Amino acid sequence: MANRSSILSYVSFSVFMLLFANLTYSESAKEMNLHVRRNHINMNMKKSTFTTSIDGMYSQNDFSSTRNMTNVKHKRHVRNRLQVKSKRRQVRDVASNPVDVATQDSECRIPDQQMAALSNSKHTSFYMFNDSNFNLAMIWTGTDGKELMALSTMEYTFFSEQSQLWISKDFGRSFVNINHRIRGAVIKAKDGVFKSSIDPQRVILVSYMEDQDMSQTRVYVTLNGGETFDESILPFYLDGAIVFHSTATNMLLAHSPYQQFKLWVSDDFGIHWRDVQSNVMSYSWGTKEMEPGALFVLVSSGTDKDKTGSGTRKLLRSTDYGKTFLAIKMNVYSFGVQGKFVFAAVDGGKGDNGRILYVSKDDGKTWSPTQLPVVTSDRFFSVLDMNEGMLFMHVDDEGDTGSGTLYTSDADGIVFSVSLKKHLFAEGSATTDFYRVASMRGVYMASQVGDDLSIHTNITFDRGGIWHPVKAPKGSKCKNSATSCSLQIHNRYSQIKGVNAPSSPLSQSSAVGLILAHGNVADALETHPPDVFISNDGGYNWTKALSGPHHYTVTNHGGLLLAISAEQDVTNTIKFSYDEGHCWNEYKFCDEPFSITGLLPEPSTNSLNVSIWGFGSEDRRWRIVTIDFSAVLKDECTEKDFDEWVPHLSNERRGCLLGLNETFERVKPDSLCRLNYAHEPKAKQSNPCSCTKDDYECDFGFSRKGESKECKVSADVDPSHLDICINGNEEKINTWGYRKIPGDMCVNGFQPVRSMDTLQQQCTSGLESNLSVEQLDGHQVKTWTIVMILLAVAFFSGILVFLLYRHNKLPCTRPSLASYRYSQLSDGDNLDKMIDLESHPTYHDSSDEEILE
Repeated sequence: MANRSSILSYVSFSVFMLLFANLTYSESAKEMNLHVRRNHINMNMKKSTFTTSIDGMYSQNDFSSTRNMTNVKHKRHVRNRLQVKSKRRQVRDVASNPVDVATQDSECRIPDQQMAALSNSKHTSFYMFNDSNFNLAMIWTGTDGKELMALSTMEYTFFSEQSQLWISKDFGRSFVNINHRIRGAVIKAKDGVFKSSIDPQRVILVSYMEDQDMSQTRVYVTLNGGETFDESILPFYLDGAIVFHSTATNMLLAHSPYQQFKLWVSDDFGIHWRDVQSNVMSYSWGTKEMEPGALFVLVSSGTDKDKTGSGTRKLLRSTDYGKTFLAIKMNVYSFGVQGKFVFAAVDGGKGDNGRILYVSKDDGKTWSPTQLPVVTSDRFFSVLDMNEGMLFMHVDDEGDTGSGTLYTSDADGIVFSVSLKKHLFAEGSATTDFYRVASMRGVYMASQVGDDLSIHTNITFDRGGIWHPVKAPKGSKCKNSATSCSLQIHNRYSQIKGVNAPSSPLSQSSAVGLILAHGNVADALETHPPDVFISNDGGYNWTKALSGPHHYTVTNHGGLLLAISAEQDVTNTIKFSYDEGHCWNEYKFCDEPFSITGLLPEPSTNSLNVSIWGFGSEDRRWRIVTIDFSAVLKDECTEKDFDEWVPHLSNERRGCLLGLNETFERVKPDSLCRLNYAHEPKAKQSNPCSCTKDDYECDFGFSRKGESKECKVSADVDPSHLDICINGNEEKINTWGYRKIPGDMCVNGFQPVRSMDTLQQQCTSGLESNLSVEQLDGHQVKTWTIVMILLAVAFFSGILVFLLYRHNKLPCTRPSLASYRYSQLSDGDNLDKMIDLESHPTYHDSSDEEILE
């Protein structure tokens, strides 16, 4: 028995060591960039820079407007084992035909002559780089879309190989290597390329020092799209982003964590720098609504970046680009700047007395506590959006729920009202599904956690006043449920949880009313690969456009939709539609399929040029295919090709929403034409509407139940004590329970009473002790975040997520006991990959992160 026990112990130990070795090898391989994940594409038309690599997971970082970059990463040698549904459309083999058309019916078919013209070298070009580096960044540098720069890099944990810099002046049809212009420098793969948000020809490349000096940084600066470069050695080690000013082209900010956490300013676009503050924890330029030289900096009095709330931190403001500073708020835990507002989360004092969120509308001269709950150190606020003077704010619920309450503000940013409870926000990954529809005024989508922890998509057409389930396409049925179902939209949270939805919801202000999204028709979000759905009326009605997951994009003001299937590892086929997704044609753009890593239209939203990036499955060399769809859309649109369209025509008020009845001109879906470059979609007519309850949100202390339009006093509120603190004075709200939505333009009609009476009493607290109202946090434009993800934690969390997925449960990515439930997979379905895709709010106040970027 002893011998047998020894053998069993030896076998157990051997198995353990094998598993450990395999785990270690996998992690090492990932770090050495030897594991290449399946390709994914970001289709955000607003991006003018993207990176793609062969070294790991797909991750997208939406930085501030000063830096637009999308990271795209894919898998190498590893086939996607994701099981797909048999219902998906089978695309016929087109290997022998250079041009193939597969349409839903013969009436959709593009004329053969026009399709054949696409294969002409004038309209389709193929270029192969003599380059197999793992990472590739592409930067549009021209004002007309012709000029672009490509940078390839390769890094192995602590070692880097020679980078390659390329330039094109013909929409990417050909490239020239210009490494000699930067003296053969090795450019960083991460935080190595920065492009001006004002002038696309201004680019900064950050290289390694030859001697690995950690006290300096070498940069190469071009002001003419790469024609020439100036070299400069910075007097500090640059680790992180360069932050561009929104209006002053030459003004830059950078942070140095290795030299007393200093903040540096450049006034000549990166050639010379001066340090302006030490012990800097976070920083931000002012906005266009503020003084031109406004700069906000949060500093600590110690060198340890103290975050204990002991009163060692203060918020400073400069009005002369950092030459002089004035302290404007003490004991600040974190701060944010958006539009006309400055936010500061202020520590409550010794111990965990929580944080109060203050707001200022005059650049920090005066402050008022927001009427939001005080949050403890394990909770957070997050501004998700600021538009037309109104804020969406999310506040984390008590306990590790991974959800919170979504609030909307008044025009002053002080008084907040409940908009959506149990709003999904996975704080650990700073991920939310909150999405503002750019193609329709007042429309937002968000995910809500149900009582059974399932996840549901909601949509609002009145800026958060009332939320509804997303209407399912006509004739749709839930597969395994007798309950009523709706369209569930996949966004960032689904992507980080491994759902094969490579593109997030997509809308553009230039394509009025158009939305593309991955989704499934069910009673809750499902984990099996979704289909692509399209709405052409701002989210009121939807149709299924494509079966299975796709990478998609929009160009020509919505007149041309492009998609590439995400079900195969390699492909050589692109799908396109000129009628808002009703009909799709397929075009074989090259003979040999390759792994697709990027689908990027020319920056102009009315362009017909699109670039497809990828690498060969055998030689690993980068390829680019450029297609000019003017061969298909040959004729310019004329007056007969347009129809008048009224947004929100599907609602009860026949087009009146947020106080306006607007009429737009849109191209008819069956018009095979292109819009000229001078076309700018704008309202042809705009008339004010009479006010109704639809133009009002519930006031402080009131809420709506379900989809009701009636605002009732919240159960935990005493209506006789609606007191708030504004500018240090206690004021009483006299209200019927309704507050006009900021930005609403209605006149006359329903006019509820609302007034503020000063009580001649001073106050300092954000909430009166006799008032307990749920409120807070939302989403801001993506400007900066307080997010730091430790690699080790990310790795082990990834394994945990994968194992939990095998059991069809999705955990909250924050350290939490909560597990969100997606609908069960069908038999035979399983998930084998994860997508690390983060959504970063504009202002995010969290105890888990160190620095605001």
